[in-house]
Amino acid sequence: MIRRRGPWGKMVTAALLAQAWGCSEVDTPPGAPLDPETAPSAQVPGTPAAPEPPEAIAEDPFAPPEPPRALSCEDIVPVELGKSRSIALDGRAGLEAACGPGTSDGAGFLALMNSGRLGSTAWDVVSSEGIPTGQLIYGGDLTDTVVPQPSGFHVSLTAFSPAGLALKPYTSRGEALSINRLTTDYQLTTSLSPDPRGGALFAVWEPREGNTQVLEYQFLDSTGVARAGRAQALSVPTGDRPLLTGVDTQGRGLLLWQNPGDGNTWHGQWVEWNGSAVTQPFPFVLPSVASGTLQPLAGGGLALRSQAGQWTAVFPSGQAAVQPAPAWLANHPGTRLVLIRGQQAHALIPPPAMAEGIGCQPSLLLFTQDGTACGAVQFPALQDSCGGRQLNVGVDGTVVQHIERIIPPEVCDEDDLCGPSPEKEKCSWRWWPGLLR
Repeated sequence: MIRRRGPWGKMVTAALLAQAWGCSEVDTPPGAPLDPETAPSAQVPGTPAAPEPPEAIAEDPFAPPEPPRALSCEDIVPVELGKSRSIALDGRAGLEAACGPGTSDGAGFLALMNSGRLGSTAWDVVSSEGIPTGQLIYGGDLTDTVVPQPSGFHVSLTAFSPAGLALKPYTSRGEALSINRLTTDYQLTTSLSPDPRGGALFAVWEPREGNTQVLEYQFLDSTGVARAGRAQALSVPTGDRPLLTGVDTQGRGLLLWQNPGDGNTWHGQWVEWNGSAVTQPFPFVLPSVASGTLQPLAGGGLALRSQAGQWTAVFPSGQAAVQPAPAWLANHPGTRLVLIRGQQAHALIPPPAMAEGIGCQPSLLLFTQDGTACGAVQFPALQDSCGGRQLNVGVDGTVVQHIERIIPPEVCDEDDLCGPSPEKEKCSWRWWPGLLR
């Protein structure tokens, strides 16, 4: 569904021109009368000097931003797809290729999954113009996910040696930064969730003396550096307690945990980046929380998606409450939720489906902040199977499509005996830069 934009572009341009004209410096001609507002005022004898203004209070760098104007469907739906770019890269799994989806960071650089032998995950880094940087993001056999940042990328690694969970940040061009080792024991229950404003929230059940354990958490920035020291949410007896975390667009973190033997009863608490609590721990009853994921919503709050792909609940930002998932989410099981248009609107990514006479048809379902449906945007169909062909939307609004694995033709000798080509297979992708920025 393609719709035309309103006159906002013309209005913004006019406003900028007016602002630029009003701020330019123009010398007053000699002898011309001065404007009353710019003319110097006469000094009155004996008038005391005005007191110095109070020193400005430093703003919290991670405070929730002012809510922007709500976007309409006309603001959200692109007028047209525009020109796409594409690239084909040699596979890294020997002569074969192990291709996968791609994504983009806030600067428009792409991370394209091009893994090595035996499932060793890796991503080639390419500029928005389609020029490889020559850098590779490594996941190895420890992760299959790369998380784009406003600038750069994260991968989280769970290793047996050195033991524990680690966060490895990369620049936009794919240069590795200092690794942040978050635990020293891979058997600890941990959770690491991306922060939509950049960085991540880390939480862990840490054992303590006296048969107790504490729930600790810490916010990290987009380079993996801690924003503040670790904070302790609560202390409880030792036991197996599932843990789930998420961060919303207001920068608030949500900790969810379950006590042993509690059935479908869970507990939650909203926290801030500096270690302060937004709410007290609150109980709620909800099945299918374990192994689920929390996804940020435009305007704040988090949506819970079960491991089976069903949207089951919503947690309003900073409130000790849980609500049923709204219809626009609950009626689209199996979809992935991403933020678009500067995190002011939503896109649901359904699994691509084969359409008779068309092929594999990928699409995006667009919604306003309040869940009003804006229709679907369809992308070029693929002729082969839909396996691994799901679209992705990066931080800068770039839509990335994994196209296909290119297999070179067989090589035949003079006796018409044919065999595999000695050339490498290739991975290929297509993207629409900043389409949903």
